[in-house]
Amino acid sequence: MFLVLVIFFGIFLLFPIITTPFLLIPVVYRFKYSKYYLWLFIFGLSLIALRYIPFFTDDGAYHYKAAYLFQFYDNIFDWFGNLMSKNIPTEEYGYYNYPLFALLLYIFSKTGTYSLVSFTVILIVYFLYTKIIYEIYQKYNISKFLFLLALLTMVAIVNVRFTTSGMRYSLAVSILVFLFYKEIDNGFKLNKSIFYYLVPIFIHSAALIFVALRFIFPWLKDANFYKKIMVLLSFPIFALLSPLLQLFNLEYLSFLLEKFSSYQKTEIFIKLFSTSDFINVYLGVFISLLYIVLYHTTFRFQKNLNVKLYFSFVLYICLFTLSVLPFLTILDRFVWFVYPLVTISMTLHIAYNKTHIERVQYIRNNYLPFFIVLTLCFIGGVIGNRKFLDFLRFVDFTTMEILTKNVFEYFSDLHHFSLSEVLRR
Repeated sequence: MFLVLVIFFGIFLLFPIITTPFLLIPVVYRFKYSKYYLWLFIFGLSLIALRYIPFFTDDGAYHYKAAYLFQFYDNIFDWFGNLMSKNIPTEEYGYYNYPLFALLLYIFSKTGTYSLVSFTVILIVYFLYTKIIYEIYQKYNISKFLFLLALLTMVAIVNVRFTTSGMRYSLAVSILVFLFYKEIDNGFKLNKSIFYYLVPIFIHSAALIFVALRFIFPWLKDANFYKKIMVLLSFPIFALLSPLLQLFNLEYLSFLLEKFSSYQKTEIFIKLFSTSDFINVYLGVFISLLYIVLYHTTFRFQKNLNVKLYFSFVLYICLFTLSVLPFLTILDRFVWFVYPLVTISMTLHIAYNKTHIERVQYIRNNYLPFFIVLTLCFIGGVIGNRKFLDFLRFVDFTTMEILTKNVFEYFSDLHHFSLSEVLRR
């Protein structure tokens, strides 16, 4: 089996993109060293990000500009001091509010080839999402079909265009989703593991909302009617109270409230939404509603307490998502959590059932609703990734070159960022 891995690896080095789909075969069939095949698979999926050159209106251009400016600091302490003192002219983004993401930019700053940042981010995102499904596959011995559907769904929901450009939100969401999944082992206890949640907060401020939900979840976990209503109405109430919260005049709170206020102005952002964006968002809302129904008819009867707690937490995420229905721009961000968390829930539910799901009749009678929801998550991911074709316009390889270039050529002659590429904004 090691020889097979070596052969796959050799072919992958020569034709990484063509080889990548075939790497799923040894993963699905549980070959020895299957995790290494999976690593190669996500590496192959991420390679194209190396050739990304951001359009001058992309968020990526701002981030690359920051990395360019960071290169002029001799050491990390000098850089960090100036960053937190707001002495670095990156007014487009207050990177002092996102020091961990700023650190990632600083690490690659002296290379001049900042597509390495986009590559690193999407690699981490793919790794965290696929690792969850792979762990379930290894632990619960689920069917090959379910594993493949769940894995491809988690891959499909990674918005390539947004992840390679915006980076911060997609990275923060993937880390949070992974931490929420790991709470199954932790039982959602408030212990030292809670400090891991600082990582996504220092990458994107929106993470704080979901971390706050995680903090109060031990009080919410019995999921009674009044608590569910409270979460469902939380954002409209928060919108009414936000002017009062401004009176506290705390810098970070004011920053968060300003962000919330700007995202409430749907008319500004709605012009940027395409038909596929609307379908992706409202399909996510529909999936949230389906999940709420399935929770009350099935998931709340789960015998494994920790898995039941996970199902309850996802219920609150879905209710939280419905609470922002009046705010389309915020809703668009919240469904980023719905797709992966619901995908994991559907997979876990089937995995925990003792009956063999390979029996077609049993699937038809018992699991069809869960496979339907899982399929809807996959469809939503594919629709959300429609802009992948737009993304290819910002890649410096032709379609033929994408398919035929080897790994070394992907890393060769990377685009060197120039400050003029963003000053035109």
